[in-house]
Amino acid sequence: MTATIALAGWVVNILLGLVLLFRARRHMPPLAYYHLVTAFVGLGLWIAFMATDSAALAWAGFAVLTLHNTFGDRLRMKGWRQRNPTAQGNAYFKAVLYTAKRPLPAVHAMISGVVFFPALAAALISSWGA
Repeated sequence: MTATIALAGWVVNILLGLVLLFRARRHMPPLAYYHLVTAFVGLGLWIAFMATDSAALAWAGFAVLTLHNTFGDRLRMKGWRQRNPTAQGNAYFKAVLYTAKRPLPAVHAMISGVVFFPALAAALISSWGA
């Protein structure tokens, strides 16, 4: 069940990410494309895990998901810092607050947790069953 929740969230989040990418209508930094590629690579590994019940594939998919989320956080920070180059204080917290005010990016960021934690649970469960 947790693997299916992660899969559904992953697909929805990729679709939201594609909408954000196409709405940007500007030159995207390479990091945005790394974020996109890792989303699809991780999804492919996750689908392979679900088809084979391989713990190794579950952990590989989860590892790529973690890298993907890291790219997403870096992307959020980079964009916020470009818009606020002289800002003081906790930049990460301020970037999160800025994202929370924008509905589509906020939902995209929240769904990442809906994918991350069930994927972690599914990877752990797959290891215990091996």
